[in-house]
Amino acid sequence: MATYLFYDTIRLNASAGGVLNVSEVLLESMRDAPGHEVQPISERHPHLYAAARRLKISRFILDTLLYNVHLVRGWLRGERVYSLFPNYFLPFSLLAPFGRHRDSIVVVHDVQYKSYPQYFSARKRLWLDWNLHRVARSAADVVFISRSSQEDFERHFRRCEHPAVIFNPVDAGAVKERADSTAAPDGRYLIAAYHYYPHKNFEGILKLFVRMKRQGLVDYLDITGNGAKEVERMISAMAPTFRTCVRHRGLVSRDELLRLYRGATAFISLSTFEGFNLSAAEAATLGVPLLLSDLPVHRELFAGYAFFIGNEFVGLGSIERYLAAHQRTRPAWSLSRACTPGAVAASYLRLKRGDASLARATP
Repeated sequence: MATYLFYDTIRLNASAGGVLNVSEVLLESMRDAPGHEVQPISERHPHLYAAARRLKISRFILDTLLYNVHLVRGWLRGERVYSLFPNYFLPFSLLAPFGRHRDSIVVVHDVQYKSYPQYFSARKRLWLDWNLHRVARSAADVVFISRSSQEDFERHFRRCEHPAVIFNPVDAGAVKERADSTAAPDGRYLIAAYHYYPHKNFEGILKLFVRMKRQGLVDYLDITGNGAKEVERMISAMAPTFRTCVRHRGLVSRDELLRLYRGATAFISLSTFEGFNLSAAEAATLGVPLLLSDLPVHRELFAGYAFFIGNEFVGLGSIERYLAAHQRTRPAWSLSRACTPGAVAASYLRLKRGDASLARATP
């Protein structure tokens, strides 16, 4: 039985957002997989983890301390323990150069700071550059969440020694019926289920919504997540007729979000950058039509399912035909099975299968 330590110290970062959500789904699905022992650091060292949270110690410091402790312990006891780091950071170690983190799996979600440096401080950019150079030169299994994300990484850094593309786990289970739950809103609506960031292009979403409402294709635009103030500022510039038809619901429960997905005329995302687009994948898993910006990663994941809106897009007739065809044929997203949490967990656990077999065969 292989043993994995999952460095869930990303929970110490309050602004982790979607990366944290993906990390937690991945952890739970790996723990459910038979034949492996997967333990989060927060449970293996609860007192140390609690102290780090209370004292606001950086996760990078805690990861470095614990990784070295377990590295030394494994060598002294002759044990093989694998470490999984869910967000780009490989801990520093005086011992690691001998194995170059061959015992590790590290996830690189994207290199957005290369495309939008203005949203990152110079200090943060230097930190990311240094750490991603270390990742590229390591012997760790480096997991990219899409082929597009890997190609973007390799435009800036060398090709990793052990790269792998494993899509994010998409947890879009059945909605639990509750008496106190909020029903999906009446009317035809677009759903934009993500937090506000400049690259999410809410201006473009609002403009397309206005055109679609004028054409009689939808009645409302529903938005969830953080960033209500920024979005409200944009909404205030709209004509009153349309302003009242944009509903920012803020943070909603998981059950309510799934209901909003299921009742939507379409999911919309016109972002200018994505490493994966988990919200679009959740909607696609539930069979919801997708209106997406024409990005390479969107083409990679949703070709044959979504409708892509490029810079030259002018007419709504094609959208109307797409929505009608989707309603008529009810297509399934081709990657829905590959993105189930169980399938994703199995892909991660296969990364070290060869190493585990070699360890058992070595006297």
